[in-house]
Amino acid sequence: MGQLLNAESIGSFAPLPMQFFSGIAANALLFASLILVIGVPVLYMTQKDPSNRRNGEIRRIEIIGGVWFHLVLLNAGIAEFIAHQIEGVSGYTGPLG
Repeated sequence: MGQLLNAESIGSFAPLPMQFFSGIAANALLFASLILVIGVPVLYMTQKDPSNRRNGEIRRIEIIGGVWFHLVLLNAGIAEFIAHQIEGVSGYTGPLG
């Protein structure tokens, strides 16, 4: 119980499918972040009608931002699930421990 966990031992404890989903979710978040960094200024500056606050470009910015926000929540949930699968990371040892 009192041993420290290093990167090799953590990889052996985490279930393989969850590591796969975590990698996919992290890469999707990275890709969405890059799209936002480049896409928001481009979409904002290329508006056809800037006086219309609900034009197509603004809607695309809102959709991409919503996808990014949900990917952040998904990554947090997956990371928390994996952390609780690894013994000793959360600090909670259960009702008997």
